[in-house]
Amino acid sequence: MSIADTNTVNVKQPPGLKVLFLVEMWERFGFYTIQTLLVLYLVNKLLFTDHAAYGLFAAFTALTYASPVFGGFWADRYLGFRPAINLGLVLFILGYACLFLFTNAIPFHFALTLIILGTGFLKGTISSLLGRLYERNDIRRNAGFTLFYMGINIGGLGASIFSSIIAIKWGFQYAFLLATAGMIIGYFTFLRGRRYLEEKGELSAWKNSFFAKYPILLLTLCVLFSAALSFFLQFYDTISNVILSLLVLFILFLIWNATKLGKAEQRKMMVIGSLLIFSTIFWALYFQTFLSVTLFIDRSVDRQVLGYTIPTAMFQGFNSFYIIALSPVLAKIWIWLEKSKMNPSDPLKFALGLFFMGTGFLTLALAVTLAGPDAQVMAAWLILSFLLQTLGELLLSPTGLSMVTKLAPSNWTSMLMGLWFMSLAAGNALAGKIANFTALPASLPAHFSMTQFYGHTFNQLGWFSVAIAVLLLICTPLFNRLISNSETPS
Repeated sequence: MSIADTNTVNVKQPPGLKVLFLVEMWERFGFYTIQTLLVLYLVNKLLFTDHAAYGLFAAFTALTYASPVFGGFWADRYLGFRPAINLGLVLFILGYACLFLFTNAIPFHFALTLIILGTGFLKGTISSLLGRLYERNDIRRNAGFTLFYMGINIGGLGASIFSSIIAIKWGFQYAFLLATAGMIIGYFTFLRGRRYLEEKGELSAWKNSFFAKYPILLLTLCVLFSAALSFFLQFYDTISNVILSLLVLFILFLIWNATKLGKAEQRKMMVIGSLLIFSTIFWALYFQTFLSVTLFIDRSVDRQVLGYTIPTAMFQGFNSFYIIALSPVLAKIWIWLEKSKMNPSDPLKFALGLFFMGTGFLTLALAVTLAGPDAQVMAAWLILSFLLQTLGELLLSPTGLSMVTKLAPSNWTSMLMGLWFMSLAAGNALAGKIANFTALPASLPAHFSMTQFYGHTFNQLGWFSVAIAVLLLICTPLFNRLISNSETPS
């Protein structure tokens, strides 16, 4: 059935969206606190080299985004969405509390692995649970996911503002304490709002299980697993290579299982698998924001405004601010275009997303050229770059989330949502390797221009992204036919 044939005309969003919006907002507040501060914390506080800081950040965030593959598998088959989200929230609280309480290496790595595991149980399942609140061809779906994505970025904006200020004034530990408090609020929001979720996401297998009767044992096992995983986190280069290999293996696994499905489902899976590759490239470029771009801002951008120095991490808030401002507008535009039968296809939105990502990097390269070899870059260029890249993110990321819940076979939803986050994981792993091109050498040569050093790499990344966007644009008609032909099994 096409969207034009659906009987769903109500544009009021289901009440469960508000609950999941708030839970995700607080979860992202905590995570963005870590994401915006981690490289700065490692380089300026723990005195890591650029290469080591990029490597640990890439390994941590790659594992964070890979974990929903396994968390989604357990949620689909054994836990159900609600118990998995509940467990993930508790693990988050423990992880952020450990970051606040401990500062040496071993507890630090343990805290990061608790956050990794918490993300695994929550991230894919909460998006899948949101998808269950809509019928398959509900015209509110894309708008709902866009609004949900706005909740993510309200949390991100709050983290970039408040956590960066607290880190400067009182130290990084108190920023981590703020993240802990936010996760506690998110946990109780979920407990109080479960009645609005229409009894979605429950499994009889969980209700009758041993761990449902003794959930503290399940939590204990997760904590012990995190302790074991923390030992391996120090081998960050190996982890990144493994994550990239896993994405390839999972896509091959997807192709192999697709051969057991009907032709219509095979076409859908082919589209999902192909766009996952383009998604990985997009995220590898996007996560430069927290790696090379962060240190570029710290070292080469004029951050003085009326005598006040803007904290480096606060610049990340422009991305979240733009998403908050633009998401409601785009949500209405998508519904209007859908009703008018002019809505761009998902593959076309992916191509446009990559194009805007490239123009964002080219803007930074232009800013470096105009600044000259020794001058600092004006902050206004960063603000424009973030706007362009945010447009790319809004075109690609909510579309990808919605696409998976729309095209995935019913019993594959969480696992394929996890595979979507695996593309983010691989993007993070690849981002660390790309960022190494901007890692400062141990000894700087005479007349070394740090600003020009960054600008050269940003120029290459910009044109690469534009070229990939053109390639996807060429492939878009084929992907559109595969999606269209899968509407009716042949």
